Amino acid sequence: MPSSGDEKFGLSESPSLLDRGLIGLLSVLTKFFEILPIDQGVALGASLGRVWGRLGGPRTRRVRRQLEAAMPNEEAGQRGLWAREVFVHLGRGLVELIILRGRRRKELIDRVRVEGLENLAAAERESSTGGLLIVTAHYGNWELACAKVVAQGIPISVVYREFENPTLDRISVETRAAGWVPQGPSDPRDPGLEQIPMGRAGIRFVRALEAGRKVLVLLDQDADREDGVFVSFFGRPASTRSGPLALASFRAIPVLPAFIRRSPDGRSHVLEIHPALQLEPGASDDEGVLRRNTQEVTAVIEEAIRKSPGQWVWTHRRWRTQPLAGTDEPKSR
Repeated sequence: MPSSGDEKFGLSESPSLLDRGLIGLLSVLTKFFEILPIDQGVALGASLGRVWGRLGGPRTRRVRRQLEAAMPNEEAGQRGLWAREVFVHLGRGLVELIILRGRRRKELIDRVRVEGLENLAAAERESSTGGLLIVTAHYGNWELACAKVVAQGIPISVVYREFENPTLDRISVETRAAGWVPQGPSDPRDPGLEQIPMGRAGIRFVRALEAGRKVLVLLDQDADREDGVFVSFFGRPASTRSGPLALASFRAIPVLPAFIRRSPDGRSHVLEIHPALQLEPGASDDEGVLRRNTQEVTAVIEEAIRKSPGQWVWTHRRWRTQPLAGTDEPKSR
């Protein structure tokens, strides 16, 4: 591949042959989905996901096991429908991510309807800096939700988990930022997108809130031993990151849930911004308060997922870290 292709993806080092092949394939697919109407492209992704589920591809068993453990009182047939929907949804979402890289980006973003902007405005008035903590989950097409917020001119900082593969990580970062045109490096309230790697988030997280930005975090993934507190998620202990809530509490920053959900027609989306949560103060220096606040946020996430279980990433090992017997310390299964 020509060097200009490497520069497009922000690669400072020469990628491996496999990585070059991935970049080349992604470039071809981006052009393909620029030609294909969006509805046809998303339908193709749904078909691929449907085939994946029927053939029992990787992670299909995990999805079925986790749905059974999380919703034991549901009929087996209903859980089976949700399990198949998971892969149909992932197929659609993958195609939409590729579309976000190309010329049809705006057309796709326009399919998202935003509800609850008045809740955002009300929380801004309560914030000493204008900054807000927005909590969400890997639910619906969360990357499309991020793109929609940026398109609305709202200054947003996204805390994200890096891929182990540097090429995949750079592709992800570049896709997320594809629609952002910076207004100038000196303006901290620039209505664009800032991306903050999770492992180095602390200082940049606080600075973003102090600059009046809206900081987006996804709090539905298994947290490492040193980073999480245990709360109930679908009736089971789940290690959950609490740091963002502690930092928001320290700065008296309002916390709002927001979720995007694919509509029943399969082609449009609704991004719903909820009112600010009434969390207990003092979570920055009281572990009990922090745990209760983390539980409240997790309960809101669970409630959203229950509305359309097939749109959550049941492929993720959410309950991997568990408490040690007789203690509050986690262990990995």
